[in-house]
Amino acid sequence: MDSELIFRLADRFAPEGPIDQDGLKKALALCRGQMSAVLASKLDPGTITVLKGNKPLCLRIHRQHRVVLYASDDAFIDFAVDKEKGWRELEVPPMTMLTIRHADVRAVENSEFRFIPQERKGTLPEGVNA
Repeated sequence: MDSELIFRLADRFAPEGPIDQDGLKKALALCRGQMSAVLASKLDPGTITVLKGNKPLCLRIHRQHRVVLYASDDAFIDFAVDKEKGWRELEVPPMTMLTIRHADVRAVENSEFRFIPQERKGTLPEGVNA
């Protein structure tokens, strides 16, 4: 799934403020492909929406600093934070939508979302070795 589509859908469902998550979920249910994404709206900069689909997405949270880091691989985050204490991994199962607000990063809201997962042509499914 093209990231441009995901961001345009999020924009469509955030006309005046926070992203309407129910509307976004309904639109994503019609989409097909591979995805994981982290979204924010300029109209609601204190909130991020995390879509953990069928693509790699690693998240760490530092509650004291009220910061969330994300990357496609843990190694990138490990390098960025080195040995700084206080970082915790956020375990997020596939097909999960998270809402994280800067005001209280401890109060992570999660819900299920759906889309039509599809492997890219010419690739093996995750966990299958040739």
